[in-house]
Amino acid sequence: MAENMKTCDFLQQNLQDKIMDQQTERQLVVQMLEYRANKIDQQVLNELLKNLVLKYADAENKLSELNQLKNKFLGMAAHDLRNPLSSMRGFSEIMLSGLTGDLNNEQKEYLTIMFGTSNQMLLLVNDLLDVSVIESGKLDLNLQKVSIKKIIEDRLRLLAHLSQQKNITVHMFSQEIPEVNVDINKICQVIDNLITNAVKFSPPGVSVYISAEVKKGKVEISVKDEGPGISDDDREKLFGAFQKLSARPTGGEKSTGLGLSIVKKILDAHHGSINVKSLDGKGATFTFALPTED
Repeated sequence: MAENMKTCDFLQQNLQDKIMDQQTERQLVVQMLEYRANKIDQQVLNELLKNLVLKYADAENKLSELNQLKNKFLGMAAHDLRNPLSSMRGFSEIMLSGLTGDLNNEQKEYLTIMFGTSNQMLLLVNDLLDVSVIESGKLDLNLQKVSIKKIIEDRLRLLAHLSQQKNITVHMFSQEIPEVNVDINKICQVIDNLITNAVKFSPPGVSVYISAEVKKGKVEISVKDEGPGISDDDREKLFGAFQKLSARPTGGEKSTGLGLSIVKKILDAHHGSINVKSLDGKGATFTFALPTED
């Protein structure tokens, strides 16, 4: 009887061992299949990722080519338009001055419209040429050591008629600041844009404040106005090309929507920066910084 019990236990244990072996075998098979499936999934994923990267690179190259073509077309079109527009503006200005003879009121009215329109179109053409040159990577800077304070004072004298027409008082405050290494014409373009914008968007009879100081090894120039300010939505697209903002010029002045984008690119080329602080309805302060080192 005891011997039969031992035999039964042995057979039962042997059966359990076989069941365990079969379970282990099944587990191994399942693990192997899962590993295989995961490996195939990873290969498929890698292939998809590779295709996406190649398609993205191809799309980026095509976009770059189209952008270069766009810049070339803009440059050619603007260049071809500039000469006839300059002639129209020049001839109308000469005739308005009376050098070609007396004009009646109707002739003066038509010539004034012609002069204003051709001048506005010429400004747009010049902005388009600037954008074309800058975006094509061909912005060459003629760097010189200059006094930024003197540049601001000179530009204020040249632009005084704009503020006088709207009875706007311009105040300037400046520390003793070191000379900076800049392209004079390009920085004049930056200063002109910020000053004319401050006057353009300010109501008559207010003030514009300009300051120049040194902070943390940089020369900072700020232009503060008492205009309508800049909304949060407008601030996000402020330095983009061809952007029209909700704030409108207060004296019927025109805007191409290119000025601040050009300003940003010019300052980037000088390793400078620009930012704006504004509350909607409470004016705006544009501040740009230039490094004092070479």
